[in-house]
Amino acid sequence: MLTRVSIIPALGLLVATAPGCGLIGPSCLARQNRGTVTTLSGEVEAQKVAVHRGAHGAEGSQNDVNITWNGQFGAGGSRIKVYATRVECVEFVPENPFPASGPCGSIGSAGGARVDDGDLLQTSLVITNGRGNPDILGSPPEYKLWVVGDSTQKTRYTMTITWFYGPDC
Repeated sequence: MLTRVSIIPALGLLVATAPGCGLIGPSCLARQNRGTVTTLSGEVEAQKVAVHRGAHGAEGSQNDVNITWNGQFGAGGSRIKVYATRVECVEFVPENPFPASGPCGSIGSAGGARVDDGDLLQTSLVITNGRGNPDILGSPPEYKLWVVGDSTQKTRYTMTITWFYGPDC
C-alpha cells in the first residue's frame, strides 16, 4: 500500500515557525531588547582629545554609542573620531593602525558613512565586550570613550549610549 504525503502543509509549517516570520512565536525583531544607558556631551578643541569614563549597560551584550555633533554632515563640517578602550588606559594616542591589544587597544567598532574624500564620517561605535567578559571591562564593567577633535576647529558633540541584547536580524 502506498502512502501519500503532502509537502504543502509541511512547507507551510516550516514558513510559519521560521525565526523571522512571527506567525507562531515572536519575530526576530520582537526578541531584541534595548535601553538607554546615558547621554554624554562635551566640547573638544581642534587637534585635542577629550575623555569620558562610562559604565557599560550590563543589561545587554553590547553598548551602542550614537555620535552627533554640530556641522556633522555639512560641507566643511568638523570630523571627529571616537574610540573605546579599557579604563586602565591612561596615555591614549590615536594611532594608525590603532593598537590591537593592551589597555589602550580598541574595544569598539566604528560605524558611519563614507564621505566624498573617502574618509569615514563616524556616527556610531559598538562596544561588544559586556556581559560575560569581566576580563575586558572589569567588575563592574566600565570603559573610556576618547573623542579626537577635528584638525582645524572646535566641536561640540553628544553621545547617546544604549544597551542591546538579542538576535541580529
